[in-house]
Amino acid sequence: MNGLDTNILIDYLEGKAYVGEFIQSHASEPLFAPTPALHETVIGAVRTRGDDGLEQARSDLGWVEPVSLTVDGAAEAARIDSELHSAGEPIGPLDTLIAGVVREAGGTVVTRDEHFERVDDLDVALIGSR
Repeated sequence: MNGLDTNILIDYLEGKAYVGEFIQSHASEPLFAPTPALHETVIGAVRTRGDDGLEQARSDLGWVEPVSLTVDGAAEAARIDSELHSAGEPIGPLDTLIAGVVREAGGTVVTRDEHFERVDDLDVALIGSR
């Protein structure tokens, strides 16, 4: 089960070939997007292209299965935040939520961001240019 990070969703919207190649090569595996990643992606679309960006993002991401931030996902994110702060290596709050949703779901986060590798017990697939 692969959870798409914000940067992968943005690159998909921008038509980056590597994202389509990843999706095709993993077609037999469930794909989802944590709702915090969808939120960040849509914010970017609106900030850069206004209502047109919003409608394009809605249309182009309609195939993505959203996985919501639940109480259990929030608890995972809180654990992750505590672990990373204790180690002196925190990541951003939205990335912490994304990691919590994916870890709680037992999935793999698909991303360009290497900092997700600092999260214990989180499977990470690094793709694309970093």
